[in-house]
Amino acid sequence: MSDEEKHDWDRQPGESSKAYAHFCLYRDTGFSRSLRKLAEDAKCISKVAQLRRWSSRWKWVERCEKYDDYLENQDRLQQEKERREMRKRHARMGVLGQSVAVKALENLLNKVRAGGEVSAGDAGRLLDTAVKVERLARGEPTDSHEVSGPGGGPIEFANMSDGERRAEMIRCLKEMGKTNEDALAIAAQLMGDNERV
Repeated sequence: MSDEEKHDWDRQPGESSKAYAHFCLYRDTGFSRSLRKLAEDAKCISKVAQLRRWSSRWKWVERCEKYDDYLENQDRLQQEKERREMRKRHARMGVLGQSVAVKALENLLNKVRAGGEVSAGDAGRLLDTAVKVERLARGEPTDSHEVSGPGGGPIEFANMSDGERRAEMIRCLKEMGKTNEDALAIAAQLMGDNERV
């Protein structure tokens, strides 16, 4: 190993193997290290006075600070690497989840286009998802324009007639910033009106 590759916590030129072995014991004790604690270690075969001489001569405190900084830097680099891997993994899961959700939405829309009945819950989820996707695509937050039913509670689509459901969808869409024309068209699509006319 060349001098450029040596670390301060490696054995130094002229440092005896006995002094270096005790330095390693001291170094590996961690942040709570002290010469007195080292002298109490069963692996230590030297007295505190000798440890003090070695510590002073071979700059144990400074070398350990550099070692601690090195370990902390290694931990930080490892954390950053793991965060990058996590972001990639979450992105892959997100893409997979999107493809599953798009398939489910396509199936639901095909059912609407074929004139089939769509449950009130499915229509509500489709509307909610469509609005969130549009808001995200336009760089807007998805939670700032939530709509609610009377009294601030949930909208109970299941207990509504088709006319009431359509009117409530139009109201929600307009509350979310859609024009009257767009709200009517989206509600008609969700209710399956386009295919029945």
